[in-house]
Formats: sequence, C-alpha cells, structure tokens
Amino acid sequence: MDTKNVFVSWSSGKDSYLALLKGRDEGLNIKRLLTFMGVNGYSRSHGVKKELLEKQADCMGVELELEEVTWPGYEEGFIKVSERLKEKGIGGGVFGDINLEGHRQWVEDMCRRCGLVPYLPLWGMTEEEVLLELLHRGVKLLIVSLRTDLIEENWLGKRVDMSFYNMCLQKGLSPCGENGEYHTLVVNGPLFKHPLEYSTAGIMQEKERAFLQINV
Repeated sequence: MDTKNVFVSWSSGKDSYLALLKGRDEGLNIKRLLTFMGVNGYSRSHGVKKELLEKQADCMGVELELEEVTWPGYEEGFIKVSERLKEKGIGGGVFGDINLEGHRQWVEDMCRRCGLVPYLPLWGMTEEEVLLELLHRGVKLLIVSLRTDLIEENWLGKRVDMSFYNMCLQKGLSPCGENGEYHTLVVNGPLFKHPLEYSTAGIMQEKERAFLQINV
C-alpha cells in the first residue's frame, strides 16, 4: 500500500477540486474520487445526482468510488470504504478543508483509525486565496445552490467570477461559501479532457435555499 496513492474526498465542487489539483502538484497519485451517497441517489455533501458525479469523473479520467451511508452511519461507512480502498493499494486521502478545525480533527482522527495518511493541501489558505487561485487556474465553477436570504437568486446558474467574488466581500459573506452561502459544480478546468455537458431544468426552492436542477 502506497501512501502517495490517494483518493480525493469529492463533493463535485470547488474546494475538493482545488485540493485534487494541489495534491497532484505535490506528487500525489489521484486514484479515486470518493463520494458518500444517501439512499435517495444523491450525494450527502451537496445533493448531487449519481449520474452527474459519474459524468464529471469521466471528464477527468478518474475512477469514482461511491459509498451509501446514512448520517448516523457516516463513520461506519468511512471505515468500510477505507478498507476497500486500502485493498486496492490506496494509502491516503485528500480533503478540501480550509479553516474549520472541527472538520480537520474529524478527518485526522478517522484516517488514524483507518490507517490512512490524510492530506489537507488547502489548510492554512485564506478563503480569498482559495477562490482567486481557482479563477487564476481557469476553473469554471457553476453556482448550483445558494441561500436566497444572502445572495440574489439570479446568480444561480451563473459562473463564479471576479464580480461574484467582489459581491461576497462587499456583503461580508464567506468567499468560499464555508457557512453554506452557496455551492458550486466544477464544469471545466485543468485535468478535464472536455467540459462537462449538462442542461438545466429549472429551480427548486427549499425554505431560504434555491437549487439549480441539472440534467446530464
């Protein structure tokens, strides 16, 4: 088992993608994208359809590993999939945490329990640095959900750009949406063999949150 052979904890959005890119820059071998799924066929992190995750992984030429979990069974699911990945020669995991100490502690504790090496290449960066690096690298980020009490709904379905970044700063919002202000879907960038093809099918409202409905 090689600790340089790693999976990436994959949300389909900006932080996990930049962690993938920076891990690769540091010489890690990206062997899997790992996403935990709910029983409804959507990811636990950002509520992304299985079919969309599969197509995104195919665009990058990286194999996708899915594990179905419930919230109470999340740790059990992590242990289970870790054993499966270790049998395939994967000895580490890459995580996109930036500044939430509780998240980092959980990652490090679980990796220690499972005999994996954790890599957190974004840790210590400011949120401004994270978003600006993504834009500098030419990453195309589609805004797929947002809190309508904080961000105007007309941003939904648009790309993250400098005007969006400046709007977040002016409103005092987390530039990376670390408090759930918004979520993104990576649709193109380095490692993509071709852009992710998709179509939109309207907007779903859930209390103060709006979700872009995406088909692939």
